[in-house]
Amino acid sequence: MRLIYYNMNTLEKLFGSAAKVKLLRLFLLSPDKVFAAAETTKVLKISKNSATKEIRFLLSVGFIKKAVRKDILTIKKGKKTKTKKIKVAGFMLSPTFPFTLALRSLLVTASPVSREKMLHFFKSRGKIKLVALGGIFSDDLTGGFPSDDSRLDLVVVGALKRAKVENFIKNLESEIGKELNWTLLSSLEFDHRMGMHDKLLRDLFDYPHEFLINKLALD
Repeated sequence: MRLIYYNMNTLEKLFGSAAKVKLLRLFLLSPDKVFAAAETTKVLKISKNSATKEIRFLLSVGFIKKAVRKDILTIKKGKKTKTKKIKVAGFMLSPTFPFTLALRSLLVTASPVSREKMLHFFKSRGKIKLVALGGIFSDDLTGGFPSDDSRLDLVVVGALKRAKVENFIKNLESEIGKELNWTLLSSLEFDHRMGMHDKLLRDLFDYPHEFLINKLALD
């Protein structure tokens, strides 16, 4: 199946706002997770007002539902550390929403993030040998959801400054709505890991994947 990728501006116009698109992706990509409203603003880099407005809308149409999760709060008093169980009120994807798979196909599979944006960033930074996408960027879905959150989403091989890559990845995560599993390797590190049949790399290359940059002539 040939996928058509849509840029973020198109989706913003279609759904009314960038905040709504980001929230939809957030819940679609973590269907079993409960997010407090304040957490969505931090993860997605959207304003409190936008988050409140869009969450209210998503509740009204039945896309998400109210939920509570249990957390462990760590409290430090001097040299002593105590833990306390707390309940956090938030929201999660509604399992009965009828259009979940259709929305995922549009918002995640067909348009997880701008390939052009990634290509531009990596081509303009250092000597790049490889940029490979898998995991959330691939079309390898089971029942509409990723089969394994531990798989790598992005592998970069080349001479880059890690701090700059980390900042770029954080921006991608806010756009996608999910923390990415990624790694940055030198050419020597990559060759060594491939030679040792590194599980993380093999899991990426043994499943559907794509290359933005491939100067290593990998399949």
